[in-house]
Parts: sequence; C-alpha cells; structure tokens
Amino acid sequence: MMARALPRSRLDNLIPSLVEAQALVALVPATGDLEWAAAAAWDVARAAARQGQRRVALVDLWVEEPKLHEVVRLTPTEGIVDAFEYGVSLTKAAHEIDHVFFIAAGAYTTHAGDLFGNPRWKKLHGGFRVEGALLLLYLSAGGLARLSALPDGLIVLSPEGFEPESSIGLGITATVERGTPLLGVVRERWTPAAPTLPEPLSRSARRSHSAPLPHPIPDSPYHSPRPSRRTRPLVVVAALAAGVAGIWALLGIGAEQRSSRLPVPPAAPALPAARPQASIPKADSLPWTVQLAAYARLDKALALADRLLAAGMPAFVTPIALPGPRGSAVWYRVLAGAYATRDSATAARAALWTRGLASRGQGDVLSAPYSFSCRGLPPDSLRARGIPGVPWRGDSAVLVGAFETLEQASLTEAQLKRAGIQATLVTRMGTTP
Repeated sequence: MMARALPRSRLDNLIPSLVEAQALVALVPATGDLEWAAAAAWDVARAAARQGQRRVALVDLWVEEPKLHEVVRLTPTEGIVDAFEYGVSLTKAAHEIDHVFFIAAGAYTTHAGDLFGNPRWKKLHGGFRVEGALLLLYLSAGGLARLSALPDGLIVLSPEGFEPESSIGLGITATVERGTPLLGVVRERWTPAAPTLPEPLSRSARRSHSAPLPHPIPDSPYHSPRPSRRTRPLVVVAALAAGVAGIWALLGIGAEQRSSRLPVPPAAPALPAARPQASIPKADSLPWTVQLAAYARLDKALALADRLLAAGMPAFVTPIALPGPRGSAVWYRVLAGAYATRDSATAARAALWTRGLASRGQGDVLSAPYSFSCRGLPPDSLRARGIPGVPWRGDSAVLVGAFETLEQASLTEAQLKRAGIQATLVTRMGTTP
C-alpha cells in the first residue's frame, strides 16, 4: 500500500473525505520539528471539522512535551490527564476553537502508561462511532503502541515524509500490519514518492482486534491563520449538550481506578503468593528508562538492543503479553538506559537523538525499576531458549526485562521457570544487582 502524500496546502480538500468513515484517528509525528507537527495536527483537525458540519475532538496525548495549546495561544488549566487521574469533567477541560473541541494534555503525570492503557479509550471510540463524530489523538509512536483502543486510521505528520526503516517508521509499520490503515502522510509540499507499507487487515478484522501496538527541518513557509477563540464555558457546554455530551460522559465524571499498564492475560501462570522481593532497596535503584520501540518478533527487538549495547548504552528487552481476538500475543519492548531520576532519563533521550541512535522525538520516558538477574548463563544461552537476556555493565550479571510492576513480570517469570532457569527479581543499580 502506498502512503498517500497530503500537502498542507490541500488539507481542506483532502481530509474530510479521507476520514469520513473513521471514528478514531491517530496523528503521529515522524519528525523532530514538533512545532511543525503540532501546527499540522491543528490543520488536520480544522479540515476535518468542515466548518462545523462534523463534530471533531482533538486531544493532546504528547504529555511529556505538549505543544498543541501553543499553536492556538491557549493557556489551559485542565486537560486529559486531569480528567483521567483526578476526575475533572471534560466539559471543563474542553475548548471550542474553530469548530474543534480541543482538550490539552493538562497536568504533568508520572503514569503515562495508565493514561494510554485506560479502557475508557475503547468506550470513547465506540461513542464517537455511534455519534458519527471524529476523535483525533495527537501522540507519539510509543504512545500509540500502548493505546488501549485500536484506531480506525493513522495519519503521519512529517514535512519531508518518513523512512519506513527508521525506528519511528518501524513502529508505524507494525501498527499498519496489525490492521490500522495508513491514511496518508501530511507533508509540507507535494512529492510523488511515498513509502511502501504492508497492506492492513480488513475492516472487520480491525474492529474485532483489541490489542494496542508498538516513535533539522527548516521553518515551514506555510502559516495557517490564527484561529478565533470563542467564549469557552457556555459554548462548550451547549455543544456537548447538543450531542457530544453522551460521548464525554464516558470519560468525564469520576476517575476510575487505574489498571496496570499492560495487563497479563488470564492464561498466564500466576505468580506464587510469596512474590520475590527486590534484593536492593528502591532508593538505590536506577528505575528510569526510555522505551524506544516494541516488536512482535524477538530477533528484531534483540537486534536493536544489541545496537544500543554496541554504542555503550545499556538496553533491555521486555516481553509483554497483550490480549487479542485469538488469545494473547507477546510483544517485546526495547528500553534504553537505566537512570536514577526522570530528568536524567530525559537528558539521555536527548543524547540518543544527538548521537543518531534514535530519531528526534522518539522515546517514552517511564519508570520500570524491576529486572530479572540471571548468573552463570551467557546471553546467547538464554536467547537460545527464547529468553531475551542482555549483559549488565559488562560483568557476569545478565538481566532480563525492565518491568514497571511486579505483576508485569509474571509472564517472564513463567518463561524462566519453564526453561528451568534460576533468576532473582531485583532493582537495578550502578553496580552488580
């Protein structure tokens, strides 16, 4: 399938028919110029709204460095994080701008995975479909990999196009392979060449599939006109009461209890009641890391981890079980580095961009403090048994995975037990765990 080029100057003509049958569309930047990407996302949303002929909502899920509100010079006080974590009503968080209902990122969160994995997204997706409305989510490729709902379509934002072989391109390709069609690539100008990606699954297969999947250009000469901001409270409430209120109600009132980021399927063997405790105090651990990609194949994940290791960057491969229509499937996250603080992990991510080890804008910073430590077995021996072991700090320790919770480690613990491998769950340190 050819990725259709969507020049920004022609979005008003191209977007309405392109998203006419969609209820949930992901807008994913594949460029380091996030200011350009944010402006392009707004152009897509305004074009889709068709001067108010269709209800369109745009949500900023780039929660680490939100920029969508800056494009329209808005200073929001609440956003999607406040709605999900603190129960703020979305009628309070929503702003109507140029016929688009915009919800900013809102408060800072250390639980981005809970935000992406919240089951409310599936309910919201269904509500928008029933209402004939359109929900646009602006997020990274890594965020898309953790989203609980499977989008009806994907639009890539990149002024000069994107390379399918890049790390962000691989994530986009994986999404397409699972059934989300690539609707097009918003570019600064028309170019005839476009990347080739696998054919998506059928629409019926997409609807039945519930598993989420595995993120220096000159200033653009194109400048969209500044939108006019309307009086927010009365207009938004009236608009929601006119038809969107039923959709927002799925999310807006009351914060549900957080579920684990990636639930372990019921078929996975349960951990013993006396779960092993980390042998190193948490205060001394290096919990923060950067998720760069997720693959359906272990060899691809290990290849990326080995490239990072060769460049002197500690890397982990984490098996994660995701539910699907044919049972659970295992995906392999690739995480780079181990850091004591979130700020140091963010700085390391910037260093990855500078060194060319990751595309600018790629990578989600998260806290995943737990790993399995295996001694006496080299990585090759573990890998031969399907266990993604990686060396730690060049000594005799080999680590498997980087897990956010003890529950998330259940799948790997079961794999280790089946393979007869002795392993200890630890928190990572700068020395041998």
